[in-house]
Amino acid sequence: MQRHEGIAAWYAGRLHKWAAYDRESGELVGRGGLSRIVLEGQPCLEVGWVVRPDLWGRGFASEIARAALAFGFDELGADEIVAFTERHNVRSRAVIERVGMHYQREFQFNRAPFVRYVIGRG
Repeated sequence: MQRHEGIAAWYAGRLHKWAAYDRESGELVGRGGLSRIVLEGQPCLEVGWVVRPDLWGRGFASEIARAALAFGFDELGADEIVAFTERHNVRSRAVIERVGMHYQREFQFNRAPFVRYVIGRG
C-alpha cells in the first residue's frame, strides 16, 4: 500500500495504521493499528502491526496491539476484532496470543496458509 492510500483512508472516515514512536527516544519503531478489511468474504475490523526488526522483543508490537484493541472496543464500539498472519510466523502469533486473541482457524490468503485469530468485546 502506498503512503497516500493510508491518508486517503483517514480522510474518507475509514481507519488505517498509525505510526509508532518510542516514548523515550522519539524514534520511529514501526506502525500498527486497525483497518477495515474483507477477510474470507466478510467485512472485519483487523488489528495489525509492523515493528523494525532491530527492535523486536522489546514489547512494541504488544503495546501497539493493545492500544489498537482498546481503541476498537472503547472508541469504535466494535463487537470483535480479528488478526491474521502466515501460519509459520511464530513471533506474530505469540503477540496475537499475548494480547488475548484466540485462534479461530487456518485459511488460504494469496495462496498461502494463514491463521485467523479473534477477540470479542470483554
